[in-house]
Parts: sequence; structure tokens; C-alpha cells
Amino acid sequence: MDDVLEQEEQTRRHNDKELLAFLWPYIKPHLAVIIVTLLVTLGSAISSVLQPYIFKIIIDDHIRVMNFSGLGNLLLIYLILLGAYFVFSWTQMYLSSVFGQKITWQLRVDLMKYLMSFKVDFFSRNPVGKLVTRVTNDVANLNEMISAGFVSLIADVFLLVSIFIMMLLMNWRLTLVVLLAVVPVGIMLQVLGFALRRAWRVIRRVVSRMNVYTQEMLSGFVVVKAFTREPLCEEEYDAINQEHYKYQLQAARLRVFFYPSVSFLRELSRALVLLYGGYLISRGLVTVGTLVSFFQLLPMMFDPIADFSDKFTLFQTAFASLEKIMDVMEVKEVEYKGKDYAASLHGDIAFDSVSFAYEEEPVLKDVSFDLGQGQTLAIVGPTGAGKSTILNLLIGFYDNYDGKVFVDDVELRDWNIDEYRHNLALVLQEVQLFHDTIRNNITLWDDASDEKLEEILKIVNADFVMNLPGGLDYMLAPEGANLSQGQRQLIAFARALYHKPKLLLLDEATANIDTDTERLIQNALPRLMAGRTTVVIAHRLSTIQEADKIIV
Repeated sequence: MDDVLEQEEQTRRHNDKELLAFLWPYIKPHLAVIIVTLLVTLGSAISSVLQPYIFKIIIDDHIRVMNFSGLGNLLLIYLILLGAYFVFSWTQMYLSSVFGQKITWQLRVDLMKYLMSFKVDFFSRNPVGKLVTRVTNDVANLNEMISAGFVSLIADVFLLVSIFIMMLLMNWRLTLVVLLAVVPVGIMLQVLGFALRRAWRVIRRVVSRMNVYTQEMLSGFVVVKAFTREPLCEEEYDAINQEHYKYQLQAARLRVFFYPSVSFLRELSRALVLLYGGYLISRGLVTVGTLVSFFQLLPMMFDPIADFSDKFTLFQTAFASLEKIMDVMEVKEVEYKGKDYAASLHGDIAFDSVSFAYEEEPVLKDVSFDLGQGQTLAIVGPTGAGKSTILNLLIGFYDNYDGKVFVDDVELRDWNIDEYRHNLALVLQEVQLFHDTIRNNITLWDDASDEKLEEILKIVNADFVMNLPGGLDYMLAPEGANLSQGQRQLIAFARALYHKPKLLLLDEATANIDTDTERLIQNALPRLMAGRTTVVIAHRLSTIQEADKIIV
């Protein structure tokens, strides 16, 4: 877990200009909607500020002089302003939600697409929980900022500017008194923003640790329970949670300090306006209606200022999340996709003095073999001997090997890797099944008739599927947890057979399989391998004996 934190600590800090530059391509297509939203927001601010001014006119020009003619028209104007404010505010919130969702939808799609383009070893070095946090929590934080925070902040700015202009038009002296309280608030906002940004960077790191640890412990709960390590896991999780609590509390202290400070300055300004306004009234420099309007405008001014604390928290959280997203999008580990060669695969394979190392220590060293179309190669050896590495190279997961790998007399790195992979199928010991129907787990979301799939299931001895509730439409639990290990293996066989591979890469399952299911698997293997070039990591003597070639 400390390694994860150390990696997070190395995250380079992006300034606001870089963050906005990253977001700009996502914002640009929605500029028209954003401009309309801002215009509507301006209308909302103006209609809101004009309401106290109507009260000023009513008091000074009608109530004070006991002139009630035209009062009904002013009240009608006031009601119209209320209605306009409602319409503008509703439209603002709706449009901001629309473009906010569209922007983050595109960002989430691009982020997922970029992750899917990475090399395989990137995922072995980066915990899945951390990457899931980027796609879900971090994008959600960004969505909240764009949908709620951005337009709301602009609305507050428009409102404050409108109030300031209205105050100046009514009385510049009282406006200066109000500014005496506003300037310290602006200074506090600058300090608060810097401090919150640092606090939320730390919080994001701790949240990533928490997500990674939670995923690992829940995924490995069988090991945890078998070795009675629940108390230790709970202790470790509690330590991470305590750290999260500590930093959240630090951020909360910064925010809660701001609210009472703004409240104090608001009441101070009200007292100063009342005292100074009374003095100006006595001198005939201010009307009663003006003073009443100032008292109406003051809460309208300080309420959004007080909300700036929450908005700063929202923005700093979102910017911290955006930094993490940018870190992923800036990773230069895109998978090598080969060159332009594409053809229907025949199935001839050859390794010519192939050496490969994941880090410094070679896993394969000067490995050479050849395999003709339709032949079977059995790979035998102890753990760590490089058996799975040979499969990984044949899939095209790595291109940084020494020597040459030939497929149909063409070096693998010259193939178009996507086209090449259409000709192969992979069956591993740890079968990857998705939280979806058995049908979709076999076809991988292709369209296929029930008859075709039922025939495939019979060939690989997986017709137990038809006895499950819903048959092919039976919903699997995540990772196929509601099937036995052997049943999952048979589903993987069905998946491989459905895709009609010319090249079959197979890692025999050995664990958690009962005798009857093992017999079904053994009977299904020859049918699956028939007529196909097969490279198998062999664990059973029968597989080794039936192979055309063996490498150890």
C-alpha cells in the first residue's frame, strides 16, 4: 500500500491554465449552449437585483408621500420580475446540467478508451482500484463542478456585479461602506483556495488508497478468511480511514472558519450601513427607500460570498481529480498495434532465438521452435519458467523482445495486431467472465442464434447451461462466481470455439475441478483443438502425450 501512496506523491502538479487547456476541447463543442446559459444567468441576476429597486421607488415615490396612484403597476412589475427570475433560474440549472453531463460523458468515454489502449504491463503496475477511481469518482467530481459549480459561480459573479452597479447608482457613499467589508472577504478567499487545493490533493491520494485496499481485500476475501486475517485487514483499513478522517477534518476546519467570518463581516456592514445611512438621511443625502434597498441587497451580496467557500471546495476537489485524470491521459504506454500486414491466418508459428525480460532478469532466453498448421505444442516447466510469457508474446501483448516471432512466415510485429487477433482465441486457467448473460460471455456481444450456441455448448460438454434458469440468458455474477471453476472453464471453451480461431492459446486448468467436470474438460479439449494450431501450457500427462511437439 505504501508503494501506491509513493506513486501518488510523484504526481506532478498542474497549474490552473494547464487544467483549463486540457478541458477546452471538451468545452468547445458546447460553447453555444454555454453562452445561452450565461445570458440566461445574467437575466436571472438582473431580474433579482431590480426587485429591491422597485421597493425603493414604492417607498420614496409613493408610501413616503402618501401617493398611491400607479402603485398597482409597480406591484405588477415586481411580480413579472419574480416570474422572470423563476424562468431564468430554471433554464440556467437545466442547461448547465445538459452541457455538464455531455462534457463529462465524452471525457469518461475518452478516458476509458485510452485505458483500453494501454500495454498489458501498465495494469500489472497500477492497481485496478486506483484506475476505477479515475473513471468513476474523479469524473463525477468534475461533472459536479461543471454542472453545478461553474454556472453557479458565474451566476454569483453576475449577481455581485449587478448589486454593486445598483448600489453605486443609488448611493456611492453607502457602497464604499459595503466595500470595506467585501475586500477582506476577497483576501480570505485567495488564502482559502490555496489551502484547500493542497488539502484536496492529499485527500484524493488517501481515497485512492482506500479504494485499492477495499478492492483487494474483497477480491481476496477467501484468502483473508482462510488465514483468519480479518482483524489485521480491519486494522489496516481503519488506519487508512483514520487518515482520510484527519485530512477531511483539516479541510473542514478551513471551510468552517470562512462562514462565521463572512457572517461577522455581513452583520458589521449592516450596522455600518444603518449608522451611516441614518446619518446621511438626517443630512438629506439618502432617502429611506435607498436605505431599505441596501438592506435588501446586502444579504443578496453576502449569501453568494458565503457560498464561495463551498464552491471553492467543489472546484479544488474537481481540480485535484482533474489532475489525476490528466496524469492517466498523459501516460505514454499505448499498446503497439503493429503494421499493415493482414491476411487470413494459416497457422504456422516459429520462434527464432527469442529473448524477453519484463524488467532486467530475462524470462526467456534464446527460445526457438516451430509449429506447423494444425499441430499442438505443449509447454512444460516450473513456475516462472516463462510458459505464460510465450502465450503473451503470441497474443502480441509485448513487442520489445529480441529475436523474431513468425506467424505464417511474417514477423509478428509486421502484422496488424487487431486483424491478427481476430484469428486467435485464448483460454486461461483463471477464466475471465463478465457480469452478463452466458450468451454474451460466449459471443462477447455478437449476435448469434440459439441453435448455433447450443450446438457449440454440446461440442465442448457445456450443455449444463441449458438446465440453468434462463439457459443462455442466465445472468452470471461478477467473475462468474455463481458457476464452479470447471463450468467457467467450459464456458471459456465455448467462447473460443464460437470465434473459430486458427490459433488456439490454452492454459490448462488444474485447480478446484471435481473429477466428473475434469473428465468433461478432457473430452472437450480434443474437439476444441481439432484442426487448429494450438499452444498449450500443459499440466496433464495426457495432453503432453498427445502433443506433436514439447518444449521444456
